[in-house]
Amino acid sequence: MKIYMMTDLEGVAGVTDFENRTIDTHDNHETRMRMRRLLTGEVNAAIDGLFKAGATQVIVNDGHGAGYTIDFEQLDSRAQIIHGHERPVWLPLLDNTCSATLLIGAHAKASSPPATAYHTMSRSIKDWSINGVSFGEMGLQALIAGHFGVPTIYVSGDTHACREIGDLIPGIVTTAVKRGLSQRSAVSWAPQKAREMIHTDVQRALAQRDEIKPLRFDPPLIFRDERYDETWTKPSNNPDIRVIDHNTREIQADDIPDLLHTLYGYPKDYCVPSLADETG
Repeated sequence: MKIYMMTDLEGVAGVTDFENRTIDTHDNHETRMRMRRLLTGEVNAAIDGLFKAGATQVIVNDGHGAGYTIDFEQLDSRAQIIHGHERPVWLPLLDNTCSATLLIGAHAKASSPPATAYHTMSRSIKDWSINGVSFGEMGLQALIAGHFGVPTIYVSGDTHACREIGDLIPGIVTTAVKRGLSQRSAVSWAPQKAREMIHTDVQRALAQRDEIKPLRFDPPLIFRDERYDETWTKPSNNPDIRVIDHNTREIQADDIPDLLHTLYGYPKDYCVPSLADETG
């Protein structure tokens, strides 16, 4: 049973701000190294829980920022990890060979105060929606998985992220490892407690995976992209893209791969040739 784990940073217990990769100070370096350790601890707790619940293969996507945030040397040796830049698609190897997907370290979507470090992809986006349903990065992952018939069964993050994904996916198991008080503050559980909660809850999620339906929207998909700043000042030459105003555009797509092809130029089938299954 192959499980695909996406990871992010802002939803980890003890993380209360965006990572700053530009300031070259000892304090900032130590903060970033602590963030890596905290994330890796939660990822390892989830990996162990998944194997205890029956997983035979776990693929971890180091999904935050530079794609090299997890402490590689401390990663549970039973997992494989996707990391680095210039990936062929956002979630490589997430396809119909996976039994389920989950997300560790999730943050709430844009325009979600007082969630900790809330945003969608970048801080320029105000809101994303499909067919009138607002979603963020968690929702996009779940929709990609849903295209392949894969259920999103579990999320850990702050309380606001957990509520957000619960509204999108009935029955999903979540672990609130902290409660956001503002975009740059939170009340967190201590690392060991957060990891124990994750370890327990991922096992429950895997046991219930058949009860959780993959997330899908009926076509045609009308994707709305709203920005804080005036981004689109001219009409688009693409007939599938409609500029509503300087801050908002709509894209019509047949399915999620079609939408991602228009947005990011990804392959129209979103498929990346699968690696031979390896369990170590």
